[in-house]
Amino acid sequence: MTTIERRTHRSPRELVRVVTPLVLVWTVGVAVLAAVAGQGADRSAALLMDPTFLVGAHWYTGLVSNLGILGWTVALAAAAAGAWASNIGGRRKASVFLRWGAVVCALLLVDDLFQLHAIVADTYLRIPKSVATTAIALCGAWWVLSQRREIRRTHVHLLVAALVGLAASLVVDHVIDPIPGDGWLIAEDGAKFLGILAWATYFVVTAADISRSVLRQALLTWPDEAFDAAFGEAPGDLAPTEHADPAESGSPLGKGQGAAPAFSGGRPAD
Repeated sequence: MTTIERRTHRSPRELVRVVTPLVLVWTVGVAVLAAVAGQGADRSAALLMDPTFLVGAHWYTGLVSNLGILGWTVALAAAAAGAWASNIGGRRKASVFLRWGAVVCALLLVDDLFQLHAIVADTYLRIPKSVATTAIALCGAWWVLSQRREIRRTHVHLLVAALVGLAASLVVDHVIDPIPGDGWLIAEDGAKFLGILAWATYFVVTAADISRSVLRQALLTWPDEAFDAAFGEAPGDLAPTEHADPAESGSPLGKGQGAAPAFSGGRPAD
């Protein structure tokens, strides 16, 4: 059996394709740094330095909030990766479901990271905090309603737990509006933190279920068919020369091996 070493002998076109993403992100990074350098000394320091160091706060200042930001990030990465895997596996509905889920995750991440609804909208855009919060909530509600059929095929209890936690935080924030030092603050931010953890868990578990199903389908499908479905026709040196039928080729899979379900729960694939 011939082994193809894919880590050597890259063509110039392949090298350009690999380097292109780095060039793009570095171009954006240099543009950001140039914009920062064009600011005054104080503003540049505020943009570059860690907030706890800048104001002389304790190292643990904002710890739970930062962990929440990481939670949103994990959810976004999982949803995007799951959407990509679904697209590769031909799961169109699952791909759309996770793609829009990733958009909602990105919205929640940016909002929490930059305090859009609490500070930016109210202070700079003159949009009341309640209006901005409602707009973000409506985006999430639209995703849940529009993708309800796909959501029912997942571990719904995880999503429900996330929504309950986030909703409880919103209620405390708008009804009681606790201030620092108030006992209700742990109820508001604690419920939000637990909701974020459940939200991230939901997308990680869902993306893992779908990716596992896509991989299982690829393994249970005759390799040439799986390759062609994902990447188009195989190159000439890799194309099969005989035994298109697994049963005829002596494959241990034999005849009648079908694709795996879309989710681990056993429901049919899209």
